[in-house]
Amino acid sequence: MRLRPLCCLLALALPTASAGAQEVAVDTTAVVCPDSLSPQGLRVCTAGLDGAAMLHPFAALLSNGGNPRLGSARAIGKFGHVALGFRLTTAQTVIPDLAYDGVADTVPVGRRVQFYAPHLDLAAGLAQMVMPMGTVGIDVLLSALFVPENRTTAFTVVPGSNTIGGASVSLDWGLRFAFEGEQLPVVSLSIMRRTTPQVRLGGTTDGNTTAYTFNAKAIDVRLFVGKRFGNFEIAAGAGADLLSGSGEVAYVDPETDEVGPPLEPDLSGLRLTTALDVGIHAGPLQFVVEGGYRVGSNLGLTTRFAEVDPNAGRFFGSFGVVVTM
Repeated sequence: MRLRPLCCLLALALPTASAGAQEVAVDTTAVVCPDSLSPQGLRVCTAGLDGAAMLHPFAALLSNGGNPRLGSARAIGKFGHVALGFRLTTAQTVIPDLAYDGVADTVPVGRRVQFYAPHLDLAAGLAQMVMPMGTVGIDVLLSALFVPENRTTAFTVVPGSNTIGGASVSLDWGLRFAFEGEQLPVVSLSIMRRTTPQVRLGGTTDGNTTAYTFNAKAIDVRLFVGKRFGNFEIAAGAGADLLSGSGEVAYVDPETDEVGPPLEPDLSGLRLTTALDVGIHAGPLQFVVEGGYRVGSNLGLTTRFAEVDPNAGRFFGSFGVVVTM
């Protein structure tokens, strides 16, 4: 009987097809391509704006992931106690052809890439209060996203980002509030502020016609429930990601070989995310795998991209290890 509330909440955390209607689409209508472009140049420019609207949420997904504290819905609570974790978040995407010449109506595939984003996470107990119904705990959450330089040809990190040991680093922070009863599953609410380093894809030389430069910022809200059964622990939840960021799209008109004025598309939006964590404890260590799904959204793009649906949802995964001290 004690498992029934947890099972019900796990079912609610799973994605549904109708949930996509709740998302807010990225709006690129405020930025338009110049009227002076040739027909091919107009298609290249439009594809650049639509490509930014498609790629920006993916970058945020690698930064945000699912559970802010991998493997658990609990809060440490007690001041001076910490949980230190390392995880890799991975997802696959299609990068459009950066040499698209605007002749065809569909932008070909440039490359299909499986990205891996390493994170170092820290949860530190801030306060704990024992109540008649259970225990309330508050944690400070810190996270660092590392983007190793010169490890991929898919993108480059824009100079000026914070670096540690040859990797660009973005620092994130937040809070977790959790309630744990003796017979009930743990319920927690987490809020995180996340960012990514600024990256660049493509260029306007060497045959390329499109260049993207952007970073992703987000405020994540996650509601998780979880339970530990002996050495095993599960946590499931869902939440919303309020996305923002700055970006620039540069392009070349293939008919005139002229570089058009750079455009700054609107990169704001809202995404819904679900995740399920399964972990096994071995002393102070916990080994965790996470599977998640970000619900799709109708972006209202006019460009067709080969082998990818910009409006579709996207699966992601994480795996890592956490040590509690």
